[in-house]
Amino acid sequence: MVRRVQLCNAPLNLSQGYAIANFPTRALVEFGSWHQLAEESESFPAPKRGIFEIAYRMSIEYRALDPILGKRLDAFFGKKDSLVEVNPGRVMMPSRFRDIGEDILELAIRPDDVWVLSYPRTGSTWAQEMIWLLGNKLDYESARTNVQQVRTPLLELSAIFSEDQSVQDFVTEHKKVTSVTCVHNLPSPRYVKCHLPWQLLPKQMDTVRPKMIYIARNPKDLAVSYYYYCQLIHQTDGSFEEFCDIFLDDCAPIGPMWAHMLSFWKRRNQPNVLFLKYEDMKRKLPQVVREVAQFMDIGRELTDAEVDRLCDHLQFDKMQKNPAVNMEPLMKNSANINDKASVKFIRKGEIGDWKNYMSDELSERFDAWIGKHFDGTGLKFVYE
Repeated sequence: MVRRVQLCNAPLNLSQGYAIANFPTRALVEFGSWHQLAEESESFPAPKRGIFEIAYRMSIEYRALDPILGKRLDAFFGKKDSLVEVNPGRVMMPSRFRDIGEDILELAIRPDDVWVLSYPRTGSTWAQEMIWLLGNKLDYESARTNVQQVRTPLLELSAIFSEDQSVQDFVTEHKKVTSVTCVHNLPSPRYVKCHLPWQLLPKQMDTVRPKMIYIARNPKDLAVSYYYYCQLIHQTDGSFEEFCDIFLDDCAPIGPMWAHMLSFWKRRNQPNVLFLKYEDMKRKLPQVVREVAQFMDIGRELTDAEVDRLCDHLQFDKMQKNPAVNMEPLMKNSANINDKASVKFIRKGEIGDWKNYMSDELSERFDAWIGKHFDGTGLKFVYE
């Protein structure tokens, strides 16, 4: 896919897998800055300084981490060579992502797909349950008897749980295939969950344009939840402050949170994209349920009784106790998931819980980081 992009004055990184052509002058662009321009380039008039073309998402490049960063991340995650840098976008991913990255790019997309997309720990499991039920005629019995991680599989699961064969076997139903093949083989309409940033998603997302529902959350609560998720799933034992340092340096798994959210925020007006916020789901769930149902075009308007029942099913305390959702069946046979940790997969779900974990100094660091990346974008968050 070729996009015309306005020339700008940031440094160009030619190592990120982009074919550059039609240079009127030496371009100075960096992923974080030119990507935002690229998303808006169709409306740009021809700039006086010239235009160059970029062949978008040509390939994936994998790099070993800088030794100092690698040592730092290995110490936190308790494993040597725990992560690899994936470009474009300088995304930190488990090393085994190399095995499936290209397969993900080439995955065939279907027009009737429904994709649940988010950065980790934004409430995507919660939204996932709502979306699947709305798309399956509110079939609570099937939702009860079929584990969510099987009916809406995580596309990159084979990389995230590369050392936990029991989880892979459970989700793929012992078919000895990768999570990408599992998604490929699902009957239509497919419900797919994915935490990957835009540039690592299947290439056909731009052309086939399936329904995409994106969930965002305020960065402070997200960071707290992500820290405890890492304790549970990856058995980390570093401090919360150490994790926040990693997060604010854009080195947490799945890459920079701000770039992830903004790439979908800029697509929010596409007819196949619905951009949701976790805080809106918490505060006005019935309204969000109706909004999602309308977006998914389920064929009719929900009755008040149906909305009430779905909202009751989605109550946080019920989600925590629901084995079809809370990952208990997967954790039961896993040798790697720390199910004895003081945290569960579905935690508190409170807006403003960050205040119980962040010092004033740390909160101010987050404020500066948020301002740097989100000011002027129009994307704002609720923190309490």
